[in-house]
Amino acid sequence: MKPPPAPAADGPSSEAVRALAAAVRIEPRDYQKRVVARVIEMFSGPRVDRKVELPEARSAIVESPTGSGKTVMGLLVAKWAQERLGMRVVWTAMRRNLLVQVERENRARGFGVDLTTVSMFDRAPPRGDLLIVDEAHHDATKSMASLHAAVGARKVLGLTATPWRADRHGLCFERSVRDAGIRQLVLDGFLSPFAHYTIPAYTPAAVAATWLREPERFGRSLIFFRTINECRACAAILEAADVPCEVVTASSDRDAQIDRFERGDVRVILGVAVLAEGFDCPGLQTVFCRPSGKGPAVQMAGRVLRRAADVPLKAIVQCRATKHPFTATATPAVQYVESDGGWRSIGLNDRVERATARMLELLVRMSKDEEGTKALKAGKPGTAEGRRGPRRIRPWDYSREEARDRLRRR
Repeated sequence: MKPPPAPAADGPSSEAVRALAAAVRIEPRDYQKRVVARVIEMFSGPRVDRKVELPEARSAIVESPTGSGKTVMGLLVAKWAQERLGMRVVWTAMRRNLLVQVERENRARGFGVDLTTVSMFDRAPPRGDLLIVDEAHHDATKSMASLHAAVGARKVLGLTATPWRADRHGLCFERSVRDAGIRQLVLDGFLSPFAHYTIPAYTPAAVAATWLREPERFGRSLIFFRTINECRACAAILEAADVPCEVVTASSDRDAQIDRFERGDVRVILGVAVLAEGFDCPGLQTVFCRPSGKGPAVQMAGRVLRRAADVPLKAIVQCRATKHPFTATATPAVQYVESDGGWRSIGLNDRVERATARMLELLVRMSKDEEGTKALKAGKPGTAEGRRGPRRIRPWDYSREEARDRLRRR
């Protein structure tokens, strides 16, 4: 799907975004500016979209991949609403670590938004004018219905990487905003390139054996299973091989466990769903994604796509039985399938790329020779034989893309 057209460069919403960005200690990316400008347009009043006049929106949802900076976009909208409209801002999320993250970002980047953070399960939230719902795919729940009624917001902004639910409950937002997807953000270098691995089976023993066979290949890893018992079974195998592990549950000391993992005291961290949202560790090298549908697969795999200078190529491991291979969402730099205890590469890899480059260079040379010979035989003025004998034909400056096109036409 093509991204929607960007707002006019000199429109009032774009001017507002530039003013907001100038006041914070971060330079928003171009797609972030476009998204914020569109939300401001929607919230500001009637607007014309494809020759249709749309009324002022009360709610909008921003769909943007994990690692694309949804927190930055939400805080810019919150800053605009507070400074321009005098709105009280309430920010809600399902998990406490997401609320801690937005508070930290608000202070560290100088947004200066006076916001109140509340859990989705809070039974007595404060009143507010703008309600920002982080991980908004959780919005279609009874607890959120109660929170909406208690906050009484005039505007609602949802943020999510996966605007769909496995239970098919609908998300009730009037407008949606999309821009760059995962595939494009990887190509543009905002998200990390990755290698994709496919293993035959996804059991605690199989996953542990895969990691232990090549610990340097997979490095610091996040492993997801369906149950806590599966997590503990896999951790027991790894610990028996002297690999420090942590199993994160809803009742464990998650912050301390994540701190140990980020310091490098723990090499593998395991969980069911707690770490699928709001877990940000750029040094993470590999994520093992349990078999799942599209939403969970995108959430789990997205944990590893944040760029890190010391980990230039991340890794995503899935099994053959998964319903949604992540390769359907984004293109890997290289792809491997487990075969006879080793890895067999499929698709293009570095060696194939080098061979392709050599073939294209050869095609370019052949094309130049071919065009020169045709011109000489045709006896065209300025190119054929003259009084001083044959003149050298000026070679064509083919690009590699032109060579690819000529190869296809043959």
